[in-house]
Amino acid sequence: MQDLQNKIDKIQKNIFSDYRKKTIKSKNLFNKLLKKMPGGVSGSFRYFAPYPFYTKSASKSYIIDIDNNKYLDVFSGNGPLLLGHNHPKLVKEINKNKRYGSLPLNPYLLYECSSLISELVPAAEATRFLNTGTEAVMSAVRIARAYTGKSKIVKFHGHYHGQHDEFLIAIDKSKDLFSYGVPKSSVNKVTVQPFNDINSLEKLFNKDSDIAAVIMDAAMHAGGLWGTTRDYLKALRALTKKYGILLIFDEVITGFRLSSGGAQKYYGITPDLCTFAKAMGAGEKIAAVAGKKEIINILDPSGTNNKYVFQSGTVNDGTSALSSTIAALKIYKNLDKQGKYNSINKKALILKNGLMGIFNDIDLPCQINQVGSMLQIFISPRKIDFFKPDNRFSKIIELFYLALINHNIILSLPTSNHIYLSFMHTNNDIKKILSVSKEVLNHYKFDDLKIDKS
Repeated sequence: MQDLQNKIDKIQKNIFSDYRKKTIKSKNLFNKLLKKMPGGVSGSFRYFAPYPFYTKSASKSYIIDIDNNKYLDVFSGNGPLLLGHNHPKLVKEINKNKRYGSLPLNPYLLYECSSLISELVPAAEATRFLNTGTEAVMSAVRIARAYTGKSKIVKFHGHYHGQHDEFLIAIDKSKDLFSYGVPKSSVNKVTVQPFNDINSLEKLFNKDSDIAAVIMDAAMHAGGLWGTTRDYLKALRALTKKYGILLIFDEVITGFRLSSGGAQKYYGITPDLCTFAKAMGAGEKIAAVAGKKEIINILDPSGTNNKYVFQSGTVNDGTSALSSTIAALKIYKNLDKQGKYNSINKKALILKNGLMGIFNDIDLPCQINQVGSMLQIFISPRKIDFFKPDNRFSKIIELFYLALINHNIILSLPTSNHIYLSFMHTNNDIKKILSVSKEVLNHYKFDDLKIDKS
């Protein structure tokens, strides 16, 4: 293993050297920003070694950095840019409504936007808008507790539900907190369960009558994109109904990516509540909690219910975000009618199979998880799953992504390992990614890292 580590260190040295030559202005800006911002970035996932690059413009599926390097972008803003950068129909809709200013009181756009969501999303009889996925999850959970009169929430290992203290737990197979600064007491009302195990869940429901809701991400995105099946979701839906427990689909990642109606339409399972965020507005800052009208109406401030739940926010209904969402939802609807969701998923499958072949050809045994148009790469000589991971070779994947950046492709950020195709990506883009991937693995001598498959 030490010999392998020495080879990895040598590859890293060469990749870092080329990256530094390519991104001189970014390095200078990074050093300045370090004096003003922790890590030189405005979010943990935006950082990667030796330092991040900084962008100045973007269009369609391309990003240009401050050193004038032009990259094919397959990271897609960590997923929400399904329509690429600066889609003309989104820009047109935003500009059309600029005369109303950023924050008019109760903009008339609310009706068209909420109506489109109701049309597309099976569970969305009623909707409330917010700013972020974290806020949407907080609101959904608060609604569930008030509606049911119960206090506990079930979440699953490997599922991420935003930055609220209550859910920064069990991102991996342990029940560890995800961050310092999160009090252990904040997760007292969260019960963690293994995903895709209906028997374990029924045992819990039998012995605990204080469960208000089950929240889940159908892609199991944060835990490695392990996904689920319709059969499991069907059983989960039946089980939650049997015990009077609300089912919440966190569709911040899957919403409008798996289908125009999210994971619930894709799998044919309708939850009680669901949450959406940036993909809904094709990258604009907006989110929503939606669901059955009887449940969502607990937010009604008119005094007609006795379990009123408070939810508000100054910029929950900004005109740019609502405008972008209206345009995006119309496009998603048409793309679904045209079969484009099937097309993008097929492109992802071609990319998956191609990358696996390229890695395996140089004796780097590769497994790639796919859910719809999303991919995640793992290198291991053995069969792995969520509860049997193999993190020994994750550095190889990080360096592969940075090597691609050196060759003008952002397949993923090195610290992310999440690949998201957009509707802007063409078959030629897929061919280019595969061709350049083969080139960089050869150029940086990744074939020296042969891993024994036994």
